[in-house]
Amino acid sequence: MNELLPSVETPQWVYDLPESFHRAFWGVEVWQWIGLALLIVISRISIFVGNKLASRALRMRNKYLPGEVSNETLVATRRACGLIAGVLVCYPLTGPLNLPRKLDHGVDFVLEGMTIFAFSMLAYALWDAICDSLADRAAEVSDRAERLLLPMTRKFVRFTIVSIGIFVAMSILFKVNVAAVIASLGIGGIVVALAAKDSVENIFGSLTILFDMPFQMGDWVKVDKIEGVVEEINLRSTRIRTFEDTVINLPNANLIRAAVENVSSRRYRRQKFNVRVSYDAPVEAINNLCHDIRSFLLTMDGVQDDKVIVDLAEMDDVAMTVLVQCHFEVSSQADELEMRHKLFSEIIRLRQKYGVLFFPAGVGRLPESTPKK
Repeated sequence: MNELLPSVETPQWVYDLPESFHRAFWGVEVWQWIGLALLIVISRISIFVGNKLASRALRMRNKYLPGEVSNETLVATRRACGLIAGVLVCYPLTGPLNLPRKLDHGVDFVLEGMTIFAFSMLAYALWDAICDSLADRAAEVSDRAERLLLPMTRKFVRFTIVSIGIFVAMSILFKVNVAAVIASLGIGGIVVALAAKDSVENIFGSLTILFDMPFQMGDWVKVDKIEGVVEEINLRSTRIRTFEDTVINLPNANLIRAAVENVSSRRYRRQKFNVRVSYDAPVEAINNLCHDIRSFLLTMDGVQDDKVIVDLAEMDDVAMTVLVQCHFEVSSQADELEMRHKLFSEIIRLRQKYGVLFFPAGVGRLPESTPKK
């Protein structure tokens, strides 16, 4: 038989096996190869059982706890729990196999690496589950602070979990002095920070977004010449999808100096335009036109009643000007355009009703032969 690890006693039943089970292939006896195969089968069964148990636990969680967890997070959690079960069941079963020293070290290396990966994956998935629940609650209560803070915090903690997993793997698997590595990173970080001035400014820009909260994901914003909807806020940049369906990655450093207009935060949207009418129109017709436009606005849902203005405002050489001003209380551009359409349609109808001629801005008198109603 091969040289066995001195710290592990060979089970008595191994010596009772037929001689054919003690033949060696690549330094490993047949019974040990069979044991490794059974170990893989048992590990796969444990992974399956762990996955199923995690699925049941997650279903109970969704039933009794508030907040929804995304399907990707559920899948990652089940896989992590299954992998942990499969790895942990292997530890007590590898010792009785009495593998040769090099192979035993290799198996331990793989098991330790998979253990670190599985627990890191589980921590990553559980953190995502917490963030999913908080994001679902923030969406229900419209908490701007949580909705803005969560994406950045989620990514920062994800990065921390992955970093800790890497450092633990370096320490356990490769016997690296992690403290010395961290110290060297601290010294090197100062040099990198001085060299990467733009990156530092971007980080301060992300802090500006975090504390000032000028916008959140889903808001319609205008930054200089960029206009669109905020899709993602990162530590380095903010991703904005324009209305032409292109994506712009705006460095957060620009947000420190730029004027950011959050269109979505408007309580209402002002409408102001001029209706130029002919001097040939009777005074009563103009008064009736203004009165009916004002009355129509006051009957529209979503119009601020105390801010409606419909009056003659100017007179020049060619026409009179009726100022129409009001405020729509809407949440989207589509709703605003729909209300404008209704208002314009009503003005055209009233123009036809009272036979009042309209003049485009900068255009002289219309021909006298223009029919009136």
